[in-house]
Amino acid sequence: MQFRLLGPLEVENEEGLVDLGGRRQRAVLAYLLLHANQVVSTSQLLSALWSDDMAPMTARKILQNAVWKLRGVLARPPRSERSPELLTRPPGYLLRVPPQYVDLLDYRQRVATGRSALTAGQVETAHESLGEALSLWRGPVLADLVEEGICWPELTAVQNRRLDVMEDLFEAALACGRHQLVLRDLENLVVSEPLRERASGQLMVALYRCGRQAEALAVFGRVRTALVDGLGLEPGRELHRLQQAILTHDPSLDAPQAVGGRAAVTVTPATPPAHSPAVPTDSTAVDSAAEDPCPTGPHESRTASVVMFRFRLGEELGRVLVEDRDRVLDALTQVAREKAELHGGQVTAVLGSTVLAVFAGTDPAEGAERAVRTAAAVRDSLSVPTGTLAPPQAAVRGLTVHAAVASGEALLSRPPAQNVLPPWVGGRLVDTCRTMLTDVQAGEIHVCDETRLRSKGAATFRRACASAVAPWELHLLKGDVPEPSHGWAGAGDQVSELELTQHTLLRTQQRSAAHLITLIDDSGRARTRLLMEFQRRVEESHGGRVRVLAGTVRPPGPGSALSVPAEMLAAYCGIDPSGPEAHATTRLRATLDRLGGGPGTGGDLYAPLASLLRPGPTAFATTVPGDLLRAWTTFLARAAREQPLVVIWDDLQYADDALLDVVEQLTQTHANVPLLNVVGADARLPERRPGWATARPRTVTISLTPEPGDALNGLLESLLPPVRESAAV
Repeated sequence: MQFRLLGPLEVENEEGLVDLGGRRQRAVLAYLLLHANQVVSTSQLLSALWSDDMAPMTARKILQNAVWKLRGVLARPPRSERSPELLTRPPGYLLRVPPQYVDLLDYRQRVATGRSALTAGQVETAHESLGEALSLWRGPVLADLVEEGICWPELTAVQNRRLDVMEDLFEAALACGRHQLVLRDLENLVVSEPLRERASGQLMVALYRCGRQAEALAVFGRVRTALVDGLGLEPGRELHRLQQAILTHDPSLDAPQAVGGRAAVTVTPATPPAHSPAVPTDSTAVDSAAEDPCPTGPHESRTASVVMFRFRLGEELGRVLVEDRDRVLDALTQVAREKAELHGGQVTAVLGSTVLAVFAGTDPAEGAERAVRTAAAVRDSLSVPTGTLAPPQAAVRGLTVHAAVASGEALLSRPPAQNVLPPWVGGRLVDTCRTMLTDVQAGEIHVCDETRLRSKGAATFRRACASAVAPWELHLLKGDVPEPSHGWAGAGDQVSELELTQHTLLRTQQRSAAHLITLIDDSGRARTRLLMEFQRRVEESHGGRVRVLAGTVRPPGPGSALSVPAEMLAAYCGIDPSGPEAHATTRLRATLDRLGGGPGTGGDLYAPLASLLRPGPTAFATTVPGDLLRAWTTFLARAAREQPLVVIWDDLQYADDALLDVVEQLTQTHANVPLLNVVGADARLPERRPGWATARPRTVTISLTPEPGDALNGLLESLLPPVRESAAV
């Protein structure tokens, strides 16, 4: 059995994931795994499961029952001499398990190996071992139990030690000359942990080696301000020496030419020679040399709200990560800047993929509301809704938005009403917001207690998951947003196309008849915005009465022909593609039994649709088999009879002829069902099919023109062409 704690608790054997039972059993197992191969007293376990004043009279009996059930789980075959054992050992219990079967113990062993190599100067080995150790993390420690209210000091300790390991990895990477590869991760760590001087020093070295001396010195200025204002402390001697070395271009900061068995290159320069200038104790020299945005003038403490965004670009964006990442991040920053200014705020700091904006008006409640609305506006302009119970999904595959809002007393350099330079904002409020942001999942907006109290008249909130710092998450906004529907301002003539699409959906419902709308746009930006907004309005205005399935067709390649129909089928049935096959089979059977077409109703659809979901030769065929597509379209028709259905396709020009035939003919083969087919494509579609959907009833084709001068269009222009070109290679 494999036990995983570095993320949600998981136990896996040769047959797959093991069902651990209820919360108590999982909590007992997790606590024993945190102390694997050690005796844990009964009193410790009871304290871990219940606080002193909450333990029931039968607590010991409940614990004994949980242990008994866990023994049954661990005793499942196949067993061997190295199988885990849960033993009774006074004064409690002992979970005996080989260290290599517990990811936390494996992680600690790899860390120890990496640190030993780093100490010995074997920096390549250290970099490899530490990187492998950190790759074992799948999220916060025991994230599922934390979400249910578990708060053990052991979890905090493991999380904090991970930061130390990350700094060790960065040290090894710098010693190997890999400063460019770790720059973004260093920036993110310094933003989230501004008081860690070692990480800040490593970021300064990485920036200096990338030829960004002014930015390296600006990091020192920010760290010094955070320490002085927050704790009344000056940075340590090592950081002062590093600042001085950057000012004097100390050769010890240069990237190493070669590594391998030699002593690691230190990221902190040696003590400066006697003739070197003295280390400044005043921030003036730093500010002038580094052009630090932190002002030298007096600060004032003011009531304010701050919102912090973090944009993450995943591997799905292909070459854009390597070639055009800075351009994409600039476009994302501009989106955040426009939304903040629209709501009366100002962006005050940008560091890599993190953006900070401040709202400091005369009315604290109004400032908090504007900050929350700004966070929602940025998120919603880059995503599409999935319903009221889940955060929105990214509109561009691989791009995620994370946001946090905090309210309280902040240090401002000057009143932001003076329209000169952007104000500097800092203090504990920014630190709190930064800490909150580390727990925010994609599409979520976390807020502090003060923000919730100040803005409760404008929004509803629910308990946040896995965050002790930010106890609340934005649920819904109330009333009108002070801008047209989620960033659709500036769409110009495209509003009429959007209204036409919505009107067609209404006709589809009223007449119970299938319709087809095709949107042609060579740039991809106009149709992506329109499809995003149309899906958003359907989800929000129809309150779940209309089901939406959406997918993007990939360029020709292995599995591309069937990928979108399979994804839509899985989404409708609630199937996790990465889950076990038995789960997928159960969900598919239940859905078909409800719609008609399952094994119990003739089985005319089950076999081909199960084949569509199952990885194998059929799923990777380059030509879509006719029987699979016929079954799939019949499934869509039955689903539409139960509930009006909208099917959204993007990049349909990449589809093969069989899939194009099916999409084009849906309005004829299943004419009498409330099914709206919305197709997005570029000019290659009408070139391949000159008669596409012409002379057919209930079909319309629209040519779109992107509107210039909008930040979201600028972002899509940055993202979409590189993705499409790289995907076509």
